[in-house]
Amino acid sequence: MGETSDKDVMERAFNQAAGNLTWPMLTRTNYQGWSSHIQCNLEGMFLWDAIEPGEKVERRRDRLALGAMLRGVPVEMHSMLLNKKSAKEAWQGIKTMRLGADRVKEVNAQKLLTEFESITFKSGEAIDDFAIRITKLVTDLRGLGEESVTDARVVKKFLRVVPPRNRQVAVAIEMFKDLKTLTIEERIGHLRAAEERFETPVEQVTDKVGKLLLTEEEWAEKNKSRMVSESSSSGGKSGGTGHSVKKEKS
Repeated sequence: MGETSDKDVMERAFNQAAGNLTWPMLTRTNYQGWSSHIQCNLEGMFLWDAIEPGEKVERRRDRLALGAMLRGVPVEMHSMLLNKKSAKEAWQGIKTMRLGADRVKEVNAQKLLTEFESITFKSGEAIDDFAIRITKLVTDLRGLGEESVTDARVVKKFLRVVPPRNRQVAVAIEMFKDLKTLTIEERIGHLRAAEERFETPVEQVTDKVGKLLLTEEEWAEKNKSRMVSESSSSGGKSGGTGHSVKKEKS
């Protein structure tokens, strides 16, 4: 009785979890994010052990894991995955299809490493936007098995390419923080806090520049008017002097 009750409770919990979770659809380009999301769902449903390690798993649980995976793949892939002997084998099949063989993975990893080394801030790019770009790049690299891109390496890279407006903050972080233990999230938090506190909004800069240019134009106009006025006054005085001279001579 107790065992049956426990199974009923687990069944209800499973159905509730499966219904409330979101299942991203696998595409040709989103495997890294897709696999992380599906793994999170399967762990929440206590089914990830059917994939990793994927050994000595109850058949029912294995089928539940596979059925959950099917929610996030195109219908065209269903028959191929259903023919796999286990959920783990189906998972590996998807991974191979999207990432390719080891040689292809190495080529892709080298390409992404080159991109990581050359990545810089775009003109006017905010800290958060750059953080999204570089963390996605790091996630893709780690998904390809590239373990050399550690958090410490990412932190150093981030601090090395910050725009001039954040250089002082970057120097302070390097001097007073242990870069070996500083997480990517902590680094982003420090830089963003500084950006929000010290950065002048673009609208204010544009407004100030506009006012400055207007002031210069007004100054030039006033200066031009003054010069014309002085020139006219000087001419009038010269004319009066010449008339007096002539009169004295006569």
